[in-house]
Amino acid sequence: LSHIISPLHPPPPPSNTTMSFGGGRGRGRGSGRGGSSKPPSNSSPGSQPKLQVCRNFASTGNCHHGDRCNFSHVVKMHASIVASDKNPDAKPSYSNYHGGRGGGGKSKDLYKVTSVAVWETNGAIKLFTGSHDGKWRLWNTAPNPNGGGATLTQEFEHFVGGPVDTVHIASHFFFCGFEASPGEAPDAKAGMVHTWNLNAASEPPLELCLSPMAKYAGSGRIRSLWTTVDGRVWSGGTDGVIRQWAFSPTGGPTGTGGFALVRSMESHLGAVTGITLVGTMLWSGGMDGTIRLWNVDSGDCAHLIPAVKKDTTNATSGGAQAPPTGHSGPVTGLLPFEAPNNQGSFVFSSSLDDTVKVWNATNGECVASESHGQGVTSIALTSDLKGNPLLLCGLFYGDIMVRGTISSPPLVLLLKLSHQYIGVGHELGPVNDIQAGPGNTFYAVADDGKLTVWQITGDFGL
Repeated sequence: LSHIISPLHPPPPPSNTTMSFGGGRGRGRGSGRGGSSKPPSNSSPGSQPKLQVCRNFASTGNCHHGDRCNFSHVVKMHASIVASDKNPDAKPSYSNYHGGRGGGGKSKDLYKVTSVAVWETNGAIKLFTGSHDGKWRLWNTAPNPNGGGATLTQEFEHFVGGPVDTVHIASHFFFCGFEASPGEAPDAKAGMVHTWNLNAASEPPLELCLSPMAKYAGSGRIRSLWTTVDGRVWSGGTDGVIRQWAFSPTGGPTGTGGFALVRSMESHLGAVTGITLVGTMLWSGGMDGTIRLWNVDSGDCAHLIPAVKKDTTNATSGGAQAPPTGHSGPVTGLLPFEAPNNQGSFVFSSSLDDTVKVWNATNGECVASESHGQGVTSIALTSDLKGNPLLLCGLFYGDIMVRGTISSPPLVLLLKLSHQYIGVGHELGPVNDIQAGPGNTFYAVADDGKLTVWQITGDFGL
């Protein structure tokens, strides 16, 4: 993206900041998606952003007011492109609030785009997207010949036979989780995961197969993937099962190279929508609202963070408000966070209960929680121009919020990107996935069938 964004320079170390989350250490990466949410509300504490985004700058990268503008020039959208086919069965949608907060009868006439992955290769940035039209697509970035942003050119598309739920990049391997009919049961559906070696893209993909007699990755669709540099893979499906895989020279369906099943971990009641690894503990979150911690060596569930009943007030016996507890809605994603300056390891969780919660990765204690007024459907980490880590939150109605992490207070709301107010972005949600790229860029996909490219360009005052 060097031709799209400002030249990349290593950011300076973040300023010394007192971290109020707690202690612990670890690392990892993961993602997941969710389902439905209630209409947005702006009555929760901290619902007003610190900064108001300049509409002109966000949409064009320019503002004739310059430094005299009363709004912030801190983020701009470089591109928005249709990333799926038309859906012939589309019906008017009233779930989105843009245009009178009732949807205005807008039609979701495109298949939803469910996932995006960033591939850095030979100094260039390329993007993979997956859609419910049954295709994954590869996009190349190019400068806009008219200036003011970037263009995305589709290089390739591949039909896998059914809706794509997740795409994932690990080094030079591309993973795609989708639903299709296995050869041994052509009238049934199963969850598939195919893996392409991007250094040998003409070769057929490797497959994750339960056994030579079960040439699929799960009885349910694959909603989340997590990988390690040593070749381990975890998948989470709508059947509530987490499966661990390892590459084997004979692990494929025909005895050739592929990924063989190591173990299955069962406890979730419903889809597993988020997986991440922190140290020796695998964290998982699901549509049942629970978060579970698994010992990666034994596969045993070592800790449970239970869901709480909706609209339950947590209070101590003395009437004081109790510390935040588990989620009261489906968990949509998990994200590990290593605080700068050795201030500890944490895990962010997002949920359709409107909240993002922060967990101490050492003891599983909830140390922070913040409401968003609508379901949080995807999360990712990026940074500002000073290198301070920021949390990106994709929301149910198509908005994107940017929050501080080591800010005081934690998770302070910095800005909100809403098509209703700035004229660009996703008209319809949910924002199914959001991923960060180099040079303070980030990428989002949503139910409106579009892929958007953004860049942080200014100072948030952290």
